[in-house]
Amino acid sequence: MSSAKKIYLAVAGGLVAAGLVLAAIGFVASGFDLAVFNTQIDLRDDTVILGGVEVDDPTGLPLIEQLAKVGEIDVSAPKAPEAPAAP
Repeated sequence: MSSAKKIYLAVAGGLVAAGLVLAAIGFVASGFDLAVFNTQIDLRDDTVILGGVEVDDPTGLPLIEQLAKVGEIDVSAPKAPEAPAAP
Protein backbone atom coordinates (compact mmCIF):
# COMPACT_ATOMS: atom_id res chain seq x y z
CA MET A 1 0.00 0.00 0.00
CA SER A 2 1.32 3.44 -0.82
CA SER A 3 2.23 5.93 1.86
CA ALA A 4 -0.50 8.38 0.81
CA LYS A 5 -3.17 5.69 1.03
CA LYS A 6 -2.01 4.68 4.53
CA ILE A 7 -2.13 8.30 5.66
CA TYR A 8 -5.59 8.74 4.13
CA LEU A 9 -6.94 5.63 5.86
CA ALA A 10 -5.36 6.65 9.18
CA VAL A 11 -6.91 10.14 9.03
CA ALA A 12 -10.31 8.76 7.95
CA GLY A 13 -10.22 6.14 10.70
CA GLY A 14 -9.27 8.78 13.25
CA LEU A 15 -12.15 11.03 12.20
CA VAL A 16 -14.65 8.16 12.38
CA ALA A 17 -13.36 7.18 15.83
CA ALA A 18 -13.54 10.81 17.02
CA GLY A 19 -17.12 11.09 15.74
CA LEU A 20 -18.17 7.93 17.55
CA VAL A 21 -16.52 9.08 20.78
CA LEU A 22 -18.22 12.50 20.58
CA ALA A 23 -21.60 10.87 19.87
CA ALA A 24 -21.13 8.59 22.86
CA ILE A 25 -20.15 11.53 25.09
CA GLY A 26 -23.25 13.44 23.99
CA PHE A 27 -25.43 10.40 24.65
CA VAL A 28 -24.00 9.97 28.16
CA ALA A 29 -24.19 13.72 28.88
CA SER A 30 -27.90 13.72 27.92
CA GLY A 31 -28.63 11.10 30.55
CA PHE A 32 -28.88 8.25 28.03
CA ASP A 33 -31.76 9.94 26.20
CA LEU A 34 -32.23 8.59 22.67
CA ALA A 35 -33.78 11.92 21.60
CA VAL A 36 -30.20 13.18 21.17
CA PHE A 37 -30.05 11.30 17.87
CA ASN A 38 -33.31 12.78 16.53
CA THR A 39 -32.86 15.49 13.95
CA GLN A 40 -35.55 16.87 11.69
CA ILE A 41 -35.09 19.72 9.24
CA ASP A 42 -38.21 20.87 7.42
CA LEU A 43 -37.53 24.06 5.49
CA ARG A 44 -41.07 24.26 4.12
CA ASP A 45 -42.29 25.69 7.42
CA ASP A 46 -38.85 26.53 8.92
CA THR A 47 -39.04 23.78 11.54
CA VAL A 48 -35.70 22.55 12.85
CA ILE A 49 -35.59 19.93 15.60
CA LEU A 50 -32.17 19.04 17.00
CA GLY A 51 -31.94 16.49 19.79
CA GLY A 52 -35.69 16.42 20.26
CA VAL A 53 -35.85 20.19 20.90
CA GLU A 54 -37.29 22.66 18.39
CA VAL A 55 -34.86 25.45 17.52
CA ASP A 56 -36.57 28.85 17.68
CA ASP A 57 -34.27 30.73 15.28
CA PRO A 58 -32.24 28.37 13.05
CA THR A 59 -30.62 31.18 11.06
CA GLY A 60 -27.49 31.09 13.23
CA LEU A 61 -26.73 27.46 12.38
CA PRO A 62 -24.21 27.40 9.49
CA LEU A 63 -25.34 24.26 7.63
CA ILE A 64 -29.02 25.05 8.11
CA GLU A 65 -28.50 28.51 6.60
CA GLN A 66 -26.90 26.97 3.51
CA LEU A 67 -29.77 24.48 3.15
CA ALA A 68 -32.31 27.29 3.44
CA LYS A 69 -30.67 29.09 0.50
CA VAL A 70 -31.16 26.04 -1.71
CA GLY A 71 -34.92 26.22 -1.40
CA GLU A 72 -37.41 23.45 -2.03
CA ILE A 73 -36.39 20.64 -4.33
CA ASP A 74 -39.13 18.58 -5.94
CA VAL A 75 -38.09 14.95 -6.30
CA SER A 76 -41.39 13.56 -7.58
CA ALA A 77 -41.51 11.67 -10.85
CA PRO A 78 -42.59 13.59 -13.96
CA LYS A 79 -46.11 12.98 -15.22
CA ALA A 80 -46.53 10.81 -18.26
CA PRO A 81 -47.78 12.51 -21.43
CA GLU A 82 -51.34 11.82 -22.53
CA ALA A 83 -51.82 9.01 -25.03
CA PRO A 84 -52.79 10.11 -28.54
CA ALA A 85 -56.43 9.75 -29.48
CA ALA A 86 -57.37 6.61 -31.41
CA PRO A 87 -58.39 7.18 -35.07
